[in-house]
Amino acid sequence: MSRGMIDIVLYDIDQTIASIDRFATDPGGFLDAYRLTEDERRALETWDYGSLYAMGAHPFLLFQVVRSLAVRDGVAMPQIIEQYREAISPHGAPDYIT
Repeated sequence: MSRGMIDIVLYDIDQTIASIDRFATDPGGFLDAYRLTEDERRALETWDYGSLYAMGAHPFLLFQVVRSLAVRDGVAMPQIIEQYREAISPHGAPDYIT
């Protein structure tokens, strides 16, 4: 798994409103510019942030993108936080070893 590539993608998604909208409307097209494994691509395309977290995505970057996409879709912050916690909690604490 290329933990660094996932983080680069997350960072790039959250750079501008336009990049957030582009990812939200065409995740496959957005991801074509990146070298991802099949699992990484599938998790990003389906926005499976529990799997992304388990793959080693940086928790701060991951939550920032979760928040940006949810706010874009009109989801309230308490609901965003609860969904994020539910998705990542089965995967335990992150592994910060690089």
